Amino acid sequence: MTAAETAPPPEVTVSPFGELSESAAILILVAVFLAILMGAMDSLVVATVLTTIAGDLHQTNGVAFVVSAYLVSSTISIPIFSRLSDITSRRNVLVSGLVIFIAGSALAGLSQNLTELIVFRGVQGFGGGGVFPVAIAMVAVLFPPQTRARVTGILSAAAGIAIVLGPLVGSAIVSYTSWRWVFYINLPFGILALVVLLLEVGPLTPRTRGRYDLPGTVLLSAWVGALMVALVQVADAGWAWTNPIVLGLLALSAVTVALFLGWELRAPAPLVPLRLLRPRVIGAASGVTLFTGVVFSAYVTFLSLFVGGVLLHSPNGNSAAVRDIIYFLAIPLVLGAAVAGQLLTKVAYRALIAPGLLLASVAALFLTDFSASTPLWVLSHGFLLVGGLALPLIPLGFGLGISLSGVTIAVQNEAPADEVGAAIGLTRFLQSLGGAIGISLLTVFLTWRSNQLASSATGPAGVQDAIVTSYNEVFLLLAICIVIAFVCSLWFVGRMPRSPEEDPEHVGSESVAPTAPVRLADPADPH
Repeated sequence: MTAAETAPPPEVTVSPFGELSESAAILILVAVFLAILMGAMDSLVVATVLTTIAGDLHQTNGVAFVVSAYLVSSTISIPIFSRLSDITSRRNVLVSGLVIFIAGSALAGLSQNLTELIVFRGVQGFGGGGVFPVAIAMVAVLFPPQTRARVTGILSAAAGIAIVLGPLVGSAIVSYTSWRWVFYINLPFGILALVVLLLEVGPLTPRTRGRYDLPGTVLLSAWVGALMVALVQVADAGWAWTNPIVLGLLALSAVTVALFLGWELRAPAPLVPLRLLRPRVIGAASGVTLFTGVVFSAYVTFLSLFVGGVLLHSPNGNSAAVRDIIYFLAIPLVLGAAVAGQLLTKVAYRALIAPGLLLASVAALFLTDFSASTPLWVLSHGFLLVGGLALPLIPLGFGLGISLSGVTIAVQNEAPADEVGAAIGLTRFLQSLGGAIGISLLTVFLTWRSNQLASSATGPAGVQDAIVTSYNEVFLLLAICIVIAFVCSLWFVGRMPRSPEEDPEHVGSESVAPTAPVRLADPADPH
């Protein structure tokens, strides 16, 4: 036997980029990161300049629908794009979402009135809603298991970066140019992402195509769309609740939501798998995310309008102050989420999530008694924050961050191994739905209540007090939402497994990630 015959086989080195070249992998990651960052930043950038937009378009009633239109349409598109990417081409679905988002951005920048802006924000949101879930699924297909977790972590960091950059970018844009560039700035980055995806990525089509829930899609779009149109007409156009068209739209929404729920519970391949609500932990998590979904987006939106339009009395030149106020809420939220990830290995789900929501509830109550002279912040010794509007935002954001992160981890650990993705998608859908519908309803309430109080007020000071009172009542309703989420959190049971032996159902599902691919497509798809 020769030396060549007895020599060990050469060691095979697996590329961290799979079949991709290093340069192609980097280009794809940059493109996907830009796409996710644009979608994550959008609402925060726009919230920073809401009062500037309202002042320029000379329309204040219903301006919050600029935010909720995006949330409503993205809520509808999240399950649609996610399911389409599993049964068709992932790349083509992501490209389609980006094209819609870019077109909506361009049209929103060209808007001449509030109605046009609301409609085009809806177009933009429909495309943006599909970017994150499809991008994450595409990465799981493109990259080998040993690289996938790190890549997904990098892409998920876009949300944290967006929280920091979003208000800063919005403030800078209106300080140096027109608010329309809040939307135009998406165009070059979006087009760059499109070019890279089309040149460097294949279609990524599954070998076996599953079913698509077309009836569920139609019913979901019908009930959410009908409700949205009715609310916009009441808040923006001033239609009465008794208007026959409004009543007809509300009736259509009620009928189609009942049909949607009935269909999704028995559909063979449901768009929104409601059956996953039956396990106690996932049911509790869904209740918490539905009501906390109302809270964060609504606070960002209405605080922006209140600070810019009421406390500063100037729709222009207030973006820096609005930006800073948003930071007092958003940065503690990120810190709370990080703390929750460490604490949940030591305590039960309820012992972490419930105190977080209790802290947020108490803080929210301090945000319900503003006046037109409330300071944005009060400093002691030149640097210690001891009062003003900003102070309660810190525990509010921290408590929400703890609870939202804890809920996500609980769902990941308690869902069946083959349904983790569907369970997380369901809670994400409910969170987005809560934000979309919540802001719409609160906008209607704010418009109605401020008009009602202002009609009996005397003089400019009385009108100003009426507007402040209506905002205080909106913030009180948000506090009630947090309290309801706290009650839902008491339904949690169990704790995070401390070892594989404590979690036999999930043994082998995550631990085999270095050697086995993650299954993201339809169960009928062998890959």
